[in-house]
Amino acid sequence: MKIYKLLPLVGLFLIVGCDNFLDINDDPNNPTTANLNTILPYTQATLVGSLGFGTAGMSDILGVYNHHTVIRDNHDDYDIQADDFSLTETWDNLYTIVLPDLNAIIARREESPVYSGIAKLMKAYMFTAIVDLWGDMPYTEAGDPVLFKFPHFDDDRAIYTAMFSLVDDGLSDLQAGGIGPEDDDLIYGGDIESWERFGNSLKLNMYNKVRLTDLYNADSVSALLNRPLIETVSDGFALDYNTSIVPENRNPAFVREYAQGGGVYWISPYFYLMMKGEQACQNTLLAGIQDPRIPYYFYNQTAVGEDPVLPVSYRDGEFISIWFGSLNRDPFEGFDQTFYQTLVGLYPVGGPYDDGAGLPQDGTLGLKGASAQRLLTAAAIEYVKAELALTMNTGGDARSLLVNAIRKSFDEVNAVADAADAPLITSADITAYTNEVLVLYDGGDQSKKLEIIMTQKWIQEFGNGLESWNDIRRTGYPQVCDPAQDLNEFSQQTNPYPVVLPYYIGDLTNNGNAPEQHDQYSAKVFWDVN
Repeated sequence: MKIYKLLPLVGLFLIVGCDNFLDINDDPNNPTTANLNTILPYTQATLVGSLGFGTAGMSDILGVYNHHTVIRDNHDDYDIQADDFSLTETWDNLYTIVLPDLNAIIARREESPVYSGIAKLMKAYMFTAIVDLWGDMPYTEAGDPVLFKFPHFDDDRAIYTAMFSLVDDGLSDLQAGGIGPEDDDLIYGGDIESWERFGNSLKLNMYNKVRLTDLYNADSVSALLNRPLIETVSDGFALDYNTSIVPENRNPAFVREYAQGGGVYWISPYFYLMMKGEQACQNTLLAGIQDPRIPYYFYNQTAVGEDPVLPVSYRDGEFISIWFGSLNRDPFEGFDQTFYQTLVGLYPVGGPYDDGAGLPQDGTLGLKGASAQRLLTAAAIEYVKAELALTMNTGGDARSLLVNAIRKSFDEVNAVADAADAPLITSADITAYTNEVLVLYDGGDQSKKLEIIMTQKWIQEFGNGLESWNDIRRTGYPQVCDPAQDLNEFSQQTNPYPVVLPYYIGDLTNNGNAPEQHDQYSAKVFWDVN
């Protein structure tokens, strides 16, 4: 991950999304084909936004499913409709913008194998995410409405199989030479080594997700563990934002939560209590272990000792929020807490560090939105390695890898704190927290050790909803909140935990080759075998 200014996306939108303009005689002042360096940045921003937090992307919904956040709408009780705005936006953006543009770049491989390699890696990332979200989806006939106006839905396992090969093709293209991107690559600035690290890490992450299926390949995993992987904060697959307002290039979640009149998403008390080291719903795993990242993750608009004017649903000192499963049940939900509720903090959206002052949000606090949308980090890859070592005997020491993963999780936070001139989490505090977690780990059986790895990863993945949802469905960890066992008498759960998202109703209606709507509570993705 490198820091660049995003190009003005309004202008880019006018020139990407298709390959050709009017078919007229060639004129150097009126090109018939969009330049690769204008297609790539908009495609990257759209891909990240489709899966991100604050962009009407899938991390908005999945953050609630993961109990990182809470919202006062139908997602509050694991209910997403087939015409939900975030779902339809994600589906439409991926299939009508990102996929055609990536295919256009790949089709011009002879012009630039490097661009083609990057596009293939992005396409592999996109389609594995699509399968993770929906299961069976259009692939072989998708992205070309001229040839395939009504694409068939492919088997999800077959799509994943194809993506392993596509990653290999992308890595091969990166080595083929030729002109590559520079600042138009908003993720890695044209750095080929960084893209190779991402490709290897993507493939390792894919193998980890399929480790309980026959797609798992021990020899391939062993080889990947000896190749360059995402190792540092700057290696991460992420899109950085800055403080620009015209054009708007701030972190979208910061804009929404701080600069548009009030927070939309609340911090889940379950997440807060887990990090505070208290029992959270039925989960006592981290009881007694307080996480030093709390003032970096959560920003309290209420000052120390200040009392809100209106009644609140949940309060612990300055922390104010609402409970999952309390929509239309909470007697206090009608009271406006815009300037009292706790907000997503410095990490991950570039808000302020919580120093106890309790200043109301107004868009001028903290990093002012100059923070990244992180999709695959060095810490996440270290947790993947720890999980594989524990469950698949890949040769590494799972305990040592867990220590590395926790430390890299703190590195992510300290990098943002440093940029904001906020106090860094000290080595002593990091070591003390890590040692307390290791006491639990050392005293646990195989299942408990896995629970600790996955719970620590869940804390680290704040802001990236998809990976935590994948982990919860794959492993059952961390335990999700049972509203029947929380601290609020008004919260209930009436729907089962969702294992896929519903298909977009517009596609089912218009595409004669689409299947019937599947059940979001039972139609599992192929790798979800538990």
